[in-house]
Amino acid sequence: MFFSNIYSMKATLWIANRLRLSASAGDNNPTGALIAVIGVALAIVVMEITLCVVSGFKTQIQNKIIGFDAQITIGRPYDYMTGEQEDFVSLNDALISSINEINNVKARPSLSLTLPAMLKTDTDFSGTLFLAHDGAHDLSFEKTNIVEGIFPDYINDESENEIVISRAIANNLKLNVGDKVFVFFFTDNSLKSRKVSIAGIYDSNMAEYDKMICYSSLPFLQKVVSVDSLTGTHIELSGFCIDDINETGQRLQEKLSLSVQNGELDKLYPVTTVMQSGAIYFNWLSLLDTNVIVIFILMLAVALFTLVSSLFLIILDRIPTIGLLKSLGASNRMLSEIFLNMGLKLAIRGILIGNAIGLMVCVIQQCTGIIKLDPQMYYLTEVPVKIELLPLIILNAFVIVLSALILYIPSRSVAGIDPTETIRYE
Repeated sequence: MFFSNIYSMKATLWIANRLRLSASAGDNNPTGALIAVIGVALAIVVMEITLCVVSGFKTQIQNKIIGFDAQITIGRPYDYMTGEQEDFVSLNDALISSINEINNVKARPSLSLTLPAMLKTDTDFSGTLFLAHDGAHDLSFEKTNIVEGIFPDYINDESENEIVISRAIANNLKLNVGDKVFVFFFTDNSLKSRKVSIAGIYDSNMAEYDKMICYSSLPFLQKVVSVDSLTGTHIELSGFCIDDINETGQRLQEKLSLSVQNGELDKLYPVTTVMQSGAIYFNWLSLLDTNVIVIFILMLAVALFTLVSSLFLIILDRIPTIGLLKSLGASNRMLSEIFLNMGLKLAIRGILIGNAIGLMVCVIQQCTGIIKLDPQMYYLTEVPVKIELLPLIILNAFVIVLSALILYIPSRSVAGIDPTETIRYE
């Protein structure tokens, strides 16, 4: 029984490979088969491009949000009895010890300080928020956004009075790299002024952040507010998988609360995640998944409809052949498998062509960025592309399986064909 099934399978494959897809020997490009291949290829191209573009868009926007807002932030401590919150947070040994007890936390905590200020020129002024990090902070995001000048090496004391402003602020105040400008800080119920030099101008295309954030050295801001080198306004933790941020933040908050109960810490430290601070962006990105599902459903419907229609046409063209095979003893199951294999051959051709075209378009866009975007609307200057093999493999496998299932319907129609009539069929 086992060997008979193998021989039957080989026979159906052999016949399916020998049967032409065209109605006549001279017709090498049958209309039905051509439409099926084009339909499947078009669907694969659209789905692959959609998958790569949406994945790239979500990744780049997430990186921008995380670049401004740390994945996990430990804020200023407060007394849980009185509710009074301190003005600053200190990166002391007790706090570091509590943080390190969380298994997911592997990166060294980074001390940061934010301070509201006002940039003042001879003719205009602009309110800003100065942001500074210690040496543990990864500055790759900030340096990538530089469009003029440089991002100073704030480890060097000579760069202490140098700042980086956004292009939006520079255009508003008509400032350029190398210009001197006065900064006014509001702290301790008093106004403090400092004269600084503009070392660089950045542009992240995130207007909400660019209109507000300026960068400076941590020692510079610490001197303004008169605190020591271990004191800032918040502590940042990064280096987590995007899916683990909320869980890690919750575990860290529980650990810090437990440390207060055990007497290891004297105050409670609030923990927030970028998923909370940037919720409006992440909610917007989550809506893209709905759009992807809709596009996939429409493209699959087009591909499957053309496949089924084409296989029906092929079966109609092969009615005399079906009658001949039945008169020679071929079973309905065998004939069904023959036409199912022919339909799958069309589907696989379309999938291969679609993959070639889709991947080529994605690679070209990834390498050249030829298709541009309006950064004021999309926060990006060009269409982003992220090619991930596993999702593409899953997509292709799903299309093949679904095609095999849907092609079973027309392939079963050969069972109702009478061999005595089909021999005379024209």
